[in-house]
Amino acid sequence: MIETASPTLLFAALFALAALILAGRLRRRRNQVDDSTSRAAREGERADRESARAERRAQRLDALLDATDDAVMRVLPDLTIRAASPACREILAREVDDLRGRPLIEATVDHRLEELAREALSGTISRGEISLRDLRPGHSDEMRHVQVTAAPDGDDGAWILLRDLTEVVRLRQIRTEFVDNLSHELRTPLSTIRLLAESIATAGERGDPSGAKERASQIEVEVLHLVQMADEMLDLATLESGEVALRTAPVDLRDLAQEVATRFTPVATRHGGKILVEEVGPGPWMVPGDRDRLRQVFANLVHNGVKYSRPEGKVTIRLSSSSVTEANPYVEIQVADEGIGIERRHLSRIFERFYTVERIPNETPSVGGAGTGLGLAIARHAILRHGGSIEADSTVGVGTTFTIRLPLR
Repeated sequence: MIETASPTLLFAALFALAALILAGRLRRRRNQVDDSTSRAAREGERADRESARAERRAQRLDALLDATDDAVMRVLPDLTIRAASPACREILAREVDDLRGRPLIEATVDHRLEELAREALSGTISRGEISLRDLRPGHSDEMRHVQVTAAPDGDDGAWILLRDLTEVVRLRQIRTEFVDNLSHELRTPLSTIRLLAESIATAGERGDPSGAKERASQIEVEVLHLVQMADEMLDLATLESGEVALRTAPVDLRDLAQEVATRFTPVATRHGGKILVEEVGPGPWMVPGDRDRLRQVFANLVHNGVKYSRPEGKVTIRLSSSSVTEANPYVEIQVADEGIGIERRHLSRIFERFYTVERIPNETPSVGGAGTGLGLAIARHAILRHGGSIEADSTVGVGTTFTIRLPLR
């Protein structure tokens, strides 16, 4: 006879079975949770690693951009600037922090640059030359010539390399002007010498010696002009190279000014003008320097003043020590004329080699007469070699003043 299990035992068995089933489910759920947690942790770690790698890449990129002397930018597909090297500040006149996140067109204001960037973003290396408005203070009327290379960055952006060619273009222009000026300067005296020589030869064939002495004197004048030009070119090359040391000794500026004034007074007198030497302050007028070089500077400036002054105008050499202090141990020399003046837009370039205003195409001369454009360049380099400075101020129709500052020590 089969005994029937008591309800209590049956309930206990069922409870035990349910507990086992629930425990199994809990273990599976816990395992699932653990798996999800592990996956989330792994995904989090992977994201952290990716973020760290991205941060390291960004740091390496910033370090690379900081180290390069080239102006380099990285742009994103939306043509915003992601990164920029410090050299961009010189070309674009903006701080690096101000460039980041800014649209390319807003930072450069140049559609051609944006076109080159778009070509690079499409996978093509592109090159070109553009002209950007110089945004530096005081240069708003100037342009900067920039060579651009844009290339894909292997990701989703593009690299843009900017190379400033402004100085190269300027030197190219100076070289062209030099050749033109030199050709002009050589052609005139050489043609004159040839004509005078032919005239002397023709007169000799006729047995007529009259006028030969005068023509020979004119030939001598032209030859001296050529020699002077050659000497000036050699002087400028010597000063620029710095290969020849200055023969420094105490120089009395007052005596030097009187010497140069005496030398050019006959030339000024022929035009009804005069040369004055003035002193402002008690001195001292003694400075350390190369007397020959300083005499050349004074002579170039006074000769220009006499040459470009109006009839009966005067040229003044003014020595001033009124501002000499321990904090400002410089004596000031001014050479002022009452001439035709120089237009203000040319003042920043008149100390350049071979720069003469009358040779600029379609330019109304604001500096009279022809010249090699070497005198002021020589004066500037000589003064700089003495540790001083030279600048010019001018008003058209009123005159020009050159101001020199030479250290007393």
